[in-house]
Amino acid sequence: MNETKLLSVENAAPVAMLGRIMHTAGWAIEYIDMDLTQAHPKATIKVCRNDGRWLFATVDAAGRASIERFQRKRFLGMSESTKGRRPLSPQVDDIFLGRSPCAGARAMLRELTRYLSDNSLAPIPLAEMRAGWASIMAAPLLLASPSTAGQHAN
Repeated sequence: MNETKLLSVENAAPVAMLGRIMHTAGWAIEYIDMDLTQAHPKATIKVCRNDGRWLFATVDAAGRASIERFQRKRFLGMSESTKGRRPLSPQVDDIFLGRSPCAGARAMLRELTRYLSDNSLAPIPLAEMRAGWASIMAAPLLLASPSTAGQHAN
Protein backbone atom coordinates (compact mmCIF):
# COMPACT_ATOMS: atom_id res chain seq x y z
CA MET A 1 0.00 0.00 0.00
CA ASN A 2 2.74 2.44 -0.92
CA GLU A 3 0.37 4.77 -2.77
CA THR A 4 -1.82 5.26 0.29
CA LYS A 5 -2.11 8.89 1.34
CA LEU A 6 -2.39 9.95 4.95
CA LEU A 7 -5.27 12.25 4.17
CA SER A 8 -6.06 13.87 0.85
CA VAL A 9 -8.56 16.46 -0.27
CA GLU A 10 -10.83 13.87 -1.90
CA ASN A 11 -11.20 11.74 1.25
CA ALA A 12 -11.15 14.48 3.93
CA ALA A 13 -14.93 14.98 3.97
CA PRO A 14 -15.77 11.24 4.20
CA VAL A 15 -13.20 10.78 6.99
CA ALA A 16 -14.69 13.73 8.88
CA MET A 17 -18.19 12.28 8.46
CA LEU A 18 -17.05 8.86 9.71
CA GLY A 19 -15.31 10.52 12.66
CA ARG A 20 -18.52 12.31 13.65
CA ILE A 21 -20.57 9.11 13.40
CA MET A 22 -18.03 7.14 15.43
CA HIS A 23 -17.81 9.89 18.06
CA THR A 24 -21.61 9.98 18.36
CA ALA A 25 -21.60 6.20 18.92
CA GLY A 26 -18.86 6.46 21.56
CA TRP A 27 -16.12 4.88 19.47
CA ALA A 28 -12.78 6.41 18.39
CA ILE A 29 -10.66 5.47 15.39
CA GLU A 30 -7.12 4.64 16.46
CA TYR A 31 -5.84 3.44 13.10
CA ILE A 32 -7.07 2.64 9.59
CA ASP A 33 -4.89 1.33 6.77
CA MET A 34 -7.30 0.18 4.12
CA ASP A 35 -7.16 -0.44 0.39
CA LEU A 36 -10.21 -2.18 -1.03
CA THR A 37 -9.53 -1.04 -4.59
CA GLN A 38 -6.97 -3.77 -5.39
CA ALA A 39 -7.68 -7.30 -6.64
CA HIS A 40 -6.57 -8.52 -3.19
CA PRO A 41 -7.99 -6.00 -0.69
CA LYS A 42 -6.07 -5.34 2.53
CA ALA A 43 -7.18 -3.63 5.72
CA THR A 44 -5.99 -3.06 9.25
CA ILE A 45 -8.41 -1.22 11.52
CA LYS A 46 -8.26 -0.48 15.24
CA VAL A 47 -11.12 1.27 17.01
CA CYS A 48 -11.63 1.78 20.72
CA ARG A 49 -14.23 2.91 23.21
CA ASN A 50 -13.49 4.99 26.31
CA ASP A 51 -14.54 2.16 28.67
CA GLY A 52 -11.63 -0.02 27.50
CA ARG A 53 -13.28 -2.08 24.76
CA TRP A 54 -11.29 -2.17 21.54
CA LEU A 55 -11.44 -4.00 18.22
CA PHE A 56 -8.73 -5.04 15.80
CA ALA A 57 -9.99 -5.93 12.33
CA THR A 58 -7.66 -7.23 9.63
CA VAL A 59 -7.68 -8.50 6.08
CA ASP A 60 -4.31 -9.83 4.95
CA ALA A 61 -2.89 -10.24 1.43
CA ALA A 62 -4.20 -13.82 1.28
CA GLY A 63 -7.76 -12.58 1.90
CA ARG A 64 -8.08 -13.90 5.46
CA ALA A 65 -10.30 -11.56 7.43
CA SER A 66 -11.13 -11.43 11.13
CA ILE A 67 -12.29 -9.15 13.91
CA GLU A 68 -10.73 -9.55 17.36
CA ARG A 69 -12.34 -8.05 20.44
CA PHE A 70 -10.50 -7.01 23.61
CA GLN A 71 -11.24 -5.36 26.93
CA ARG A 72 -8.45 -3.23 28.39
CA LYS A 73 -8.12 -2.99 32.16
CA ARG A 74 -5.88 -0.32 33.65
CA PHE A 75 -4.87 -0.56 37.27
CA LEU A 76 -2.15 0.32 39.75
CA GLY A 77 -0.05 -2.73 40.57
CA MET A 78 3.38 -4.27 40.81
CA SER A 79 5.34 -5.44 37.83
CA GLU A 80 5.80 -9.20 37.84
CA SER A 81 9.07 -8.95 35.93
CA THR A 82 11.11 -7.70 38.90
CA LYS A 83 11.86 -9.19 42.30
CA GLY A 84 12.06 -7.65 45.73
CA ARG A 85 10.51 -4.39 46.75
CA ARG A 86 8.98 -2.62 43.84
CA PRO A 87 6.75 0.42 43.59
CA LEU A 88 3.20 0.43 42.34
CA SER A 89 3.02 1.47 38.73
CA PRO A 90 0.31 1.79 36.09
CA GLN A 91 -0.44 -1.63 34.58
CA VAL A 92 -2.43 -2.53 31.46
CA ASP A 93 -4.08 -5.87 30.88
CA ASP A 94 -5.78 -6.58 27.56
CA ILE A 95 -8.29 -9.40 27.93
CA PHE A 96 -9.05 -11.26 24.71
CA LEU A 97 -12.82 -11.56 24.31
CA GLY A 98 -13.03 -13.39 21.01
CA ARG A 99 -12.33 -13.57 17.30
CA SER A 100 -14.81 -13.63 14.44
CA PRO A 101 -13.53 -14.93 11.11
CA CYS A 102 -15.06 -13.26 8.06
CA ALA A 103 -15.41 -14.33 4.43
CA GLY A 104 -13.51 -11.34 3.04
CA ALA A 105 -12.91 -7.61 3.29
CA ARG A 106 -16.45 -6.48 2.61
CA ALA A 107 -17.92 -9.15 4.92
CA MET A 108 -15.50 -8.01 7.62
CA LEU A 109 -16.65 -4.40 7.22
CA ARG A 110 -20.31 -5.46 7.38
CA GLU A 111 -19.61 -7.39 10.60
CA LEU A 112 -17.53 -4.53 12.02
CA THR A 113 -20.23 -1.92 11.38
CA ARG A 114 -22.87 -4.20 12.90
CA TYR A 115 -20.74 -4.69 16.01
CA LEU A 116 -19.96 -0.97 16.32
CA SER A 117 -23.64 -0.07 16.00
CA ASP A 118 -24.85 -2.80 18.38
CA ASN A 119 -22.23 -1.92 21.01
CA SER A 120 -22.30 1.86 20.78
CA LEU A 121 -22.54 3.91 23.97
CA ALA A 122 -25.30 6.02 22.37
CA PRO A 123 -27.89 4.56 20.01
CA ILE A 124 -26.95 4.90 16.35
CA PRO A 125 -28.76 3.30 13.41
CA LEU A 126 -26.87 0.56 11.58
CA ALA A 127 -27.62 2.26 8.24
CA GLU A 128 -25.90 5.46 9.43
CA MET A 129 -22.84 3.54 10.65
CA ARG A 130 -22.61 1.62 7.36
CA ALA A 131 -22.97 4.83 5.35
CA GLY A 132 -20.06 6.36 7.24
CA TRP A 133 -17.78 3.40 6.59
CA ALA A 134 -18.95 3.06 2.96
CA SER A 135 -17.88 6.65 2.32
CA ILE A 136 -14.19 5.82 2.92
CA MET A 137 -14.06 2.57 0.93
CA ALA A 138 -13.68 4.11 -2.55
CA ALA A 139 -9.99 5.05 -2.24
CA PRO A 140 -6.97 3.78 -0.29
CA LEU A 141 -6.74 5.36 3.14
CA LEU A 142 -4.11 5.56 5.88
CA LEU A 143 -5.36 7.31 8.99
CA ALA A 144 -3.79 7.26 12.45
CA SER A 145 -4.75 9.16 15.57
CA PRO A 146 -2.02 11.54 16.81
CA SER A 147 -1.23 9.21 19.74
CA THR A 148 -0.58 6.19 17.46
CA ALA A 149 0.85 7.84 14.35
CA GLY A 150 4.36 6.39 14.67
CA GLN A 151 3.43 2.95 15.98
CA HIS A 152 2.05 1.44 12.76
CA ALA A 153 4.52 2.54 10.11
CA ASN A 154 5.49 -0.20 7.67
